[in-house]
Order: sequence, then C-alpha cells, then structure tokens
Amino acid sequence: MASALIGPAVAQKSEVAKPEVDGQLWIGAGVDFKPFRKKSGNVSQPRFFRNLRMSSELDVRLDNNATHAKQINLNAGAKYPVASFMNVGAEYRYSIRPEQTNRNRIDLQLWLKWKKDRFRTDYRFEYEHAFLPAWKLRTLLRNRFGIEYNIPKWKFDPRVSAESFTALHYTGNRVVGMRYELGTDVNLDKKKDRTLGLAVRYDQELNIPWPENAWILVIAFEHSFKKK
Repeated sequence: MASALIGPAVAQKSEVAKPEVDGQLWIGAGVDFKPFRKKSGNVSQPRFFRNLRMSSELDVRLDNNATHAKQINLNAGAKYPVASFMNVGAEYRYSIRPEQTNRNRIDLQLWLKWKKDRFRTDYRFEYEHAFLPAWKLRTLLRNRFGIEYNIPKWKFDPRVSAESFTALHYTGNRVVGMRYELGTDVNLDKKKDRTLGLAVRYDQELNIPWPENAWILVIAFEHSFKKK
C-alpha cells in the first residue's frame, strides 16, 4: 500500500518539477532626469539636490511566444551617487496584469562599479518586496554581476550579466530563479542622451512547484536629461 502511494507521488513531483519553456518580448521606454538641479550659473545648492536623479519607465511584457500581453509595469525611481563607484536608490512598481490581480512592489538598490582598461564591471544588490499574502514568495534578494567590454571604434560594446533571485520565506529561504543576459547599448546621438538597449535574456525558475523558463528579447529606449 505504501509503495502504491509513493509511486504516484514521485511521478507527480517529477512532472511538476519539469519546467515549461516560453518565448517572450519585453519592450520598455523610460526617462532619466535631475529634478532639483539648478541651471549653470545660479547660486550653489546642496550636493544631495544637485546629484539626485529620478526616473520613470513604461514596460510591456508579452509571453506565449510574444503573442499575449502578460504584464504592463509602471515604474518610478530615484538614484543617488554616494561615491564615484557607488550608487543607492529605490523604485516603486505598479504592475497591470490583464488576466490576474494587479500588483505593486518596492525595491531598495545598491550599485557598485569598477573600470579597468576596456573592461567595465558592475554589481547590483536589490531588496524587493511585493505587497502579497504572506504565504506567497513576496520578498526577494537579488544579486547581479555584469561585465562590459569596450571594443575600439565599435558602437555595439557587448555586455553579459548573471543574476540570482533568493526568496525570504517562512518555509525556508531558497534560490528561486536565475537570469542570464547578453546585450548591448547603442547611443542614438552624439551627446549620448538617447540610448537603445538590446538584449537576449534567459530566465530560469527554480525550487517552485510549476517552474517556467523563458527566452526573452528585450528592447529598451531611454532618454536622459543629463544636466551636468
């Protein structure tokens, strides 16, 4: 009797653990600006207000091989340079989900960056909390490491990154996802105020009941009001 119960249970667990694979398209557009920066020549102002940057972004995500609107994100954030190699920031996201309940979340972020010869490396730590019931995976710690190489006389400098997603949960903390990316940023003008980001991502869900892996094409446009 015990073996009869164990057999179906093992088979069911194996079936649930098998991930589905999807193709997705993510399209984003955003702006970046310094809201409190005074014009050149005006009286001096505190460093905090002079260097604080804010951003807003619209992000549309299509799944089912890019044929179905999965999610629309409205983001608003702020970033501040603590030092030449360190930035801190925060972001709020409201997610519109056509076939599910809408969601909202907050992120706290830390960026570190280094440059050596033609290599640029960066690290981002992110605390992410979604306003969901406690039984869901609502709090994540994200760690991303990336590297970019500046090719002489070439506009499409390649960058690669890897990111882990660790869930903090009362049933036990665990890694629930990995993200790998290969991409490039293209400057659309000489001042480098407008940028087009192109990337291919591979998202892998881990240690959850119905995991899904996805190949994602990312297209992102950003306009930056630099205000040196």
